[in-house]
Order: sequence, then C-alpha cells, then structure tokens
Amino acid sequence: AHSPLSSSFPSDGETLDVSPAEIVMEFKSPAKLIKVELTKSKDKQEKSLLGGLFGGDGESVPLGKSFLMLMNKRQVIPMPSLGEGDYSLSWRAMGEDGHVIKGELTFKVGGK
Repeated sequence: AHSPLSSSFPSDGETLDVSPAEIVMEFKSPAKLIKVELTKSKDKQEKSLLGGLFGGDGESVPLGKSFLMLMNKRQVIPMPSLGEGDYSLSWRAMGEDGHVIKGELTFKVGGK
C-alpha cells in the first residue's frame, strides 16, 4: 500500500495572512521525505521582463535538511520567513513498502 498524503498545513491552494513557521504533512501511513523543494512564483511583471532572459518559473527558497529521511506519518518542515507571494512545494517521499510517492502543494502568503 502506498502512503498518500492525507492532509497538510497549509492545505493545497490555501491563502495565509502571514508566513507559516512550518509546513506539516500527514501521510496515511509512515513515509520519509527524500526530496523537498519550495519555489516562489515570479509575479507577472517579473515574468514578462525576465522570463525571456532567464526562463524558469520561480525562485528557489532554501530549506534545511533536518526533516529529510525520517520515517513518520507526520512530517514537519521548518520554514524560513516567507514574503508575500505564491509558493509551490514539490515533494517526494518513500513509503514503508519502498514505493516512491510524490506531489505538490501550492499556497499563497499575504493574499489581500
């Protein structure tokens, strides 16, 4: 049996007033995160000005590695202070059965 994500904070598509201190992922059965990447989307103005020169959809946000490779149903990823904008968290995890599962969460900070 694979270990799909059962819930997360923030939830996919959620808009938060302030930067989250952490991202919490709850899996249906124990899994370990093997890769996590957080990207901040460029705003529309930046995309049109810089998109042709640099390509890429956004700016990578550095995360620590202390949370990787720990087998748990509940995974907690400490967050740096995030500015206003749209974020995408791409993750890859390995379930107890050795199967790799992956997904993506998107959320927004400061959606007035």
